[in-house]
Amino acid sequence: MDIKILVKPLLIASLAMGIFVSCGDDDNPVGPDPEPEPEEQHPYADDIVENGVIISGPIDGDRTFSADSVYYLDGYVFVESGTLTIEPGTVVMAFETPSSVAEGNETSLIITRNAQIDAQGTPENPIIFTSEFDEEPLGGSITLDETNSKLWAGIIMLGNAPAYTNGNTDSIQIEGIVDPDERSQYGGDEENHSSGIMRYVSIRFTGAEIGPGDEIQGLTLGGVGAGTTLEYIDIFVSADDGIEIFGGTVDIRHISVAFSEDDSFDFDLGWTGTGQYLFAMQGGNDADKTAEWDGASPDNAPLYSNARLYNMTLLGTGYNATFPGDGNPTVIMRDGSAYSIYNSIIAEANGLGIEIEDRGESEDSFDKTVLDVNGDGAAVAGNIWYTGNATSIETMIHVTDHPDVHDADGSQIAAWLTNLGNVFEDPELGGVCRTQGCGVLNPVPASASATTIAATVADSNVDQTTYVGAFEPGQPLWISGWTTLARYGYLAD
Repeated sequence: MDIKILVKPLLIASLAMGIFVSCGDDDNPVGPDPEPEPEEQHPYADDIVENGVIISGPIDGDRTFSADSVYYLDGYVFVESGTLTIEPGTVVMAFETPSSVAEGNETSLIITRNAQIDAQGTPENPIIFTSEFDEEPLGGSITLDETNSKLWAGIIMLGNAPAYTNGNTDSIQIEGIVDPDERSQYGGDEENHSSGIMRYVSIRFTGAEIGPGDEIQGLTLGGVGAGTTLEYIDIFVSADDGIEIFGGTVDIRHISVAFSEDDSFDFDLGWTGTGQYLFAMQGGNDADKTAEWDGASPDNAPLYSNARLYNMTLLGTGYNATFPGDGNPTVIMRDGSAYSIYNSIIAEANGLGIEIEDRGESEDSFDKTVLDVNGDGAAVAGNIWYTGNATSIETMIHVTDHPDVHDADGSQIAAWLTNLGNVFEDPELGGVCRTQGCGVLNPVPASASATTIAATVADSNVDQTTYVGAFEPGQPLWISGWTTLARYGYLAD
């Protein structure tokens, strides 16, 4: 591992002399290098603050990032073994352009399946992963906004839990890392595998292209197991998806995704966990769907996604948005998936509400959900829908464009949704805004249905709520204080 410690007084002298300060793994300076290599000097060295630690290359064995230092990721940083512990309040910044000594052409932190992360922030001291150009976490002014995507790639977590693609179950290459590498593979048969803990973690300004049209999400999970804890995660601005899950059994809780330029929540390849208290707000950045949920590869694979999602508030790009708009669905289930949605709000979109892919095949999502041919008991129950281009449950259905479709007018899906207690009405949110500093965002519903239609849930590892949506009426927002939306002034007082 190549680590450089940069302490400002020494840095100034070093730059004047054309040298760097280097050290070993203990993060303590050991003096000037008598034979410096200028080509290793990062182009942004002048901007590095006191006690800045550059991490370039793999981490092998236990390592701690302390809140006393600012850490700069340089290129691909694979955590190959041991546990990477990150203290509450630590700021980890990413170089937009990796140095000549870095691995990879963009910056990303990759927790391999042979390692773990222990990143436990607090509401008062969240752990922040962000761009080197973001001055706010260091006590400076707000220098970036919802338009500043692609400043680094993002975080990848890999595990040994089940996933499936075209017969491959235990050596699946994660999307985004284009060069085959054992360190970027996932899959296996360990349902309870643990990749560690991330709690009160903020991930900002991600989605850089590893290759043309090939971006990494804010947070990418591959084969992550149920022994992993992921809760209170803030993902703010990504050029691709906010969070994408490939297979695995992990449960996710209290996830906030704002201003993704593709989908907010993208699931695929046999994810069978649960999610609860999920919030998404798309922006005016040509964003796609709030939820794109695939199932299997191929569609008739033995393992397919049947995750259960509870208490979501998914807000699209706005009722007057021009994109995606038209006939695009806000939520799509396809590729043989059988997801469930309970007690959620899907609103603020100019597209239709939902598409459940219907290709006239027994393994398609329509058969697995509406017809329940596999007996999974998948349900879309107790939700509020309110999207543009629609006026009712019946008119919000996006019918699959396929010659063999069973439900050609969407009437079977509409009847199924109605019987399961879904309603089409304005949730009467307290306020929605997508402009930094607006101080109006309050995604708590006031609609009478918000506290009267909540469906009973069967999962023992999720909360039974008496309200719909990600936020309980009359209670403080769980995104207050620690998220980027709060710190950048979007939220109402």
